[in-house]
Amino acid sequence: MKNTTYKNIKNILFILFVLIISSYILLKIFIPNKTTEILRYNSYIVVSSSMEPDIMTNDMIIIHKVKEENLQIRDAITFDVYLPELGENSKVTHYIGDILDNDGTIIYKTQGATKDIGDFDNWKNADNEDVDITYSNIDGKVVLVIPYVGYIINVLRNPVGLLLIFVNIGIIYLLVKVIKTPKSNNERK
Repeated sequence: MKNTTYKNIKNILFILFVLIISSYILLKIFIPNKTTEILRYNSYIVVSSSMEPDIMTNDMIIIHKVKEENLQIRDAITFDVYLPELGENSKVTHYIGDILDNDGTIIYKTQGATKDIGDFDNWKNADNEDVDITYSNIDGKVVLVIPYVGYIINVLRNPVGLLLIFVNIGIIYLLVKVIKTPKSNNERK
């Protein structure tokens, strides 16, 4: 009885875990811009070195949507901003360097990890006009950093890398089968 109850609880927890992960993956595939709104959490792979050594390139960050009043100076936040190098808006993760009140509008001055105090980022839009980061631009606050996950994700996103993984798994499987195959009576003599 006790063993059956334990197995049932374990199965229910496993099913819940699979449902949560599946829902997250489906959201990320079909409506990636709404994932943070719906789940209040999201994940990103860091692709630049602006936050090193605190957050390294290819680390995975987990962000959580927080209330505006809970944001503080030195919080690492992920926000949406125009990047001229890409020619489009993208997600950026930087620290809050200062919080200013500009006629009732709260403005967040951001900076990378190695910048000096008071050396804030200067963001511009597609028309090369200065823009301020406000709460509406902020996706969330970084709550967890998982090192090196980006390397794995990048291999899985690359068709050649994925093919090599399957080929290696196939080779290992065949080698195990050949090594573990019992010898027949004729081969033993």
